[in-house]
Amino acid sequence: MSKAQQMKKKRVYSLDMLRGIIVVLSVFLSTIPAGRIEYESLRHAEWYGVTIIDVILPTFITIFGASMAIAYQRGVKWEKIIKRTVRLIVYGIIFTIIVTWSLDFATLRWTGVLQMFAFLGIVAVTITYFVKSPFKLMLIALLVSSIYGGALLTFGQSCEDQMPQPDCNPSGIIDRAIFGEDHLYHQGKRGYDPEGLVTSFSALSNVLFGFAIGKLILSRKETGAWKELLGIGLLVIALSLIWHQFLPYNKRLWTPAFAMLAAGLTSSMLSILYLLFDKGKVDAKETYMKPIVWYLEAFGRNSFLIYFGKFMLASLLIHLTLKNDGKNESLATILYDGLASFVPHPQLAYALLNLLFWTIIAFVCHRKRWYLKV
Repeated sequence: MSKAQQMKKKRVYSLDMLRGIIVVLSVFLSTIPAGRIEYESLRHAEWYGVTIIDVILPTFITIFGASMAIAYQRGVKWEKIIKRTVRLIVYGIIFTIIVTWSLDFATLRWTGVLQMFAFLGIVAVTITYFVKSPFKLMLIALLVSSIYGGALLTFGQSCEDQMPQPDCNPSGIIDRAIFGEDHLYHQGKRGYDPEGLVTSFSALSNVLFGFAIGKLILSRKETGAWKELLGIGLLVIALSLIWHQFLPYNKRLWTPAFAMLAAGLTSSMLSILYLLFDKGKVDAKETYMKPIVWYLEAFGRNSFLIYFGKFMLASLLIHLTLKNDGKNESLATILYDGLASFVPHPQLAYALLNLLFWTIIAFVCHRKRWYLKV
């Protein structure tokens, strides 16, 4: 390797790599259709418990916090922040209309993942405008989780088994009072809203952890913060295991154990990815790892497009129909039945076909440097 290549200024790839891994997993896991095999370990946990797909969104939100720290390192322009918040809310409503395939404003869900990002973004920026220290931000994140966990445990005393349940939890009361039952997740029939204001309060801890991680990365540009990130990650995972003994992992309510598990995993994985892709003296794209970097970077740098686009594509495939043997069938059914006619595991094949589609989209956009910014 030449000296010029060794001295070449490198891009820090860790965040893009982790974002890419998360989005690739999300595309594959969320598009496995129902069928002969349940694949329970690849589905969301019904209530208490945690699976690999459960930690995708909180990891994405933690990375969102780290990205904000880097994006706003030279200061915050409040006009842009407010415009971005409004855009996210509007996009969230449009996204809901497409995914639910409904223009019925009487039952339109006002909450959602993009709306959660809008809320978390502006609150986190406000907090970090006054609090600059990564250590203090982590303490605030732990405080947020502790307050939320204490409130859940107190509320749970009146529930079955003295633990929050689907029909007995703060979200079912607070979010219903704010938004109205008809404008919640499944029109309030599930008894909770996984992206309502209640869970968003808990998710704030993930954004603050992420923001602290981003500030650590910025402060250790030369040497890398991998040791600190690994130590923090392992410590926060240990705290999540302690919380789990009192209030188990639960994505639907975003329990403290669940929030801390995602934050700890994010920090630990960023440390490992830094060692793999960033610690070397030579840019990773100049080594044998170039194909891996390019693939994950293509997904990571268009994470919002692909993460939310996959849900909209799934809705289109389900709701658009064609005549097949004299009857109307959805495009999704036609594709699935076609795969089932010649592959032994059509559910996994269907998910892989979706992943192939988004891989092509990611590659084309990355090559042309088209990136969706929100």
